[in-house]
Amino acid sequence: MDIQAFISSGKLELFLLGELSEREREEVIKLSEQHPEIRRELDLIEEAMFAFDDNSGATPSMDVKQRIFDTLDNERKPQGHLGSKIEQTAKIIPLQPWKTYAAAASLVAVIASVFAVYFATQYYDVDEKLTAMVQEKSVLAQDLNQYKVNYEQTDAQLETLLSGNFERIQMTGEGFEMQKDAVVDVWWDKTAASVYVSVNNLSGLEEQYDYQLWAIGDQGPVGIGLVNADQKFSLQQMKTVAAAGAFAITIEPKGGSESPTLEKLVVLREVV
Repeated sequence: MDIQAFISSGKLELFLLGELSEREREEVIKLSEQHPEIRRELDLIEEAMFAFDDNSGATPSMDVKQRIFDTLDNERKPQGHLGSKIEQTAKIIPLQPWKTYAAAASLVAVIASVFAVYFATQYYDVDEKLTAMVQEKSVLAQDLNQYKVNYEQTDAQLETLLSGNFERIQMTGEGFEMQKDAVVDVWWDKTAASVYVSVNNLSGLEEQYDYQLWAIGDQGPVGIGLVNADQKFSLQQMKTVAAAGAFAITIEPKGGSESPTLEKLVVLREVV
């Protein structure tokens, strides 16, 4: 369409004066909505008409004024309706980017929480394992120290036995009712009068009782020391004995007795 030709045709002036047919008026309204140039030309012609009236002093008839105003009102109604429709459409589909950001932030927060819980669980699991390893290492260190002490004691005891002239006297519970499986070794160096006891097997006693070792000689039994049943396979030093024909162990009240309780005789062995 040739817009300039349409503007120059005079239809715009007739439109403002209300001299066009209904079909022509609708055509002008439609074209003015589609083409900004036609819209601007209508505004300019309208302003020129009113300016001419003001300068010439001529007052247009009420009929002409009314037709111009009616034409302008009718011409503007579609635009107002269209603007209202556009505004309504804009309200129906509002842009709310903050909701998108909020949803994204919530998703990030949830993911961060999941990772935080996961890594916290892993941390506490590793911490517990590390604590267990440290405790286990501490126990192993204590055991190692104890083994070292035991080794040193055993080494010293072996050196003691090897450095002297010790005779091994093995006493068993066979033939006695108290403890038939009892086994105790007495190590006696007659020259040095040294006596050691090594427990292989003795049953535990109640708190109010002790095992007591006796050296039996010409003067009768003499108590030479208490025997600790828990110290197995280690040398327990007793009092010195210069002469003895036999050794025996009995169960006595806590702390030992002056004379043996024969009813509680555990082991006995003569010295050959």
